[in-house]
Amino acid sequence: MKKSMLWAAMAAVAMTSCSNNEFDGQPVDGGNGLVKIEIGQKVQGIETKAAIATGDRVEATIIATSGEAPADWTAFVPVTENTFADGAAWSASTFANVSVGSFEAGTNQAIGLNPTLYANPATGSAGGATLTGVAPKGTVENGKVTFSVLDGQQDVMTAETTERNPVVGGNMDAFSLTFNHKTAQLRFRFVAVNNAGTGAWTDATIKVKSVTVKKTFVPTAVKLQDMSVEWTKTAQNLLFDNFTTNEVPNTYGEATEGTPDFVTLDKAALIKPGVAVELDVIVTIDGEDKAYTAIKPLKSGSALTTVEGKFHNISLTIKQPASASGTPTIVATATVTEWLEGDEGTAEL
Repeated sequence: MKKSMLWAAMAAVAMTSCSNNEFDGQPVDGGNGLVKIEIGQKVQGIETKAAIATGDRVEATIIATSGEAPADWTAFVPVTENTFADGAAWSASTFANVSVGSFEAGTNQAIGLNPTLYANPATGSAGGATLTGVAPKGTVENGKVTFSVLDGQQDVMTAETTERNPVVGGNMDAFSLTFNHKTAQLRFRFVAVNNAGTGAWTDATIKVKSVTVKKTFVPTAVKLQDMSVEWTKTAQNLLFDNFTTNEVPNTYGEATEGTPDFVTLDKAALIKPGVAVELDVIVTIDGEDKAYTAIKPLKSGSALTTVEGKFHNISLTIKQPASASGTPTIVATATVTEWLEGDEGTAEL
């Protein structure tokens, strides 16, 4: 369908870091009747091993309003497709106001909007648009963006509603949205060390079979009124297994000059911030499973509490027994590294 009307289309969405919250794009040119969509993006914290990493595909729900944002978002009526006819005037019921924005994180790749969003060309406060963003994509209804996947691996991010951006002379300046992480992230690191230098497991094969995060909450929705997250307590503890990278070095690495080499598992937990961490771990040593329960990583001798927008390195040290018949233990510590980086926790098994 050819939509050759003098509208201002949206939006240039920039995901910027906390040190650079402005989009340096140029005003959008609507001289050909339709505004070209120019989108730059940068995910906050991507340089510091965020759950969303360089090259990952990101899909976010982008919500546009006609004029000012609604005072009551529960009254917002989502329109998810463009149904207007050629030459028709702008109408809130036939022009989409909800779209999926997709892009490749950490690159300069343009963000695509499906469907295309158009701004109300009217003058005054009723015209123009605001934008709001929530990732990952979800269903918009009852003033919320609701997520369908509740597996503890969703990097939920929000971008506050912008001020109204007017249409002037058929043109609209580029929008700028800053997306912030709303969960806390747990990253699991394992190492095996000798007990008193005996090297009882010198040739042992040590692998992490599973990590279970206990008594935790995962995000279910974002309220558009205040961009707060709704959480639900998991019906079961969060189990992470079937790792790709999980073999634990059991010698001191030469490159680290006497300090043990850690392996970081390839799955992270993204959970509600502000709660204490408790883990169950199963480690396989030469084919034999060894279970460790109720591990509580510590930070400076106290229980680790997670923080919004920060990732927490959970370092788990498997201490080899003094003899082959001995029982190994695990020490757990935690540090928070900027994702923004959070406190680090440690534990000993």
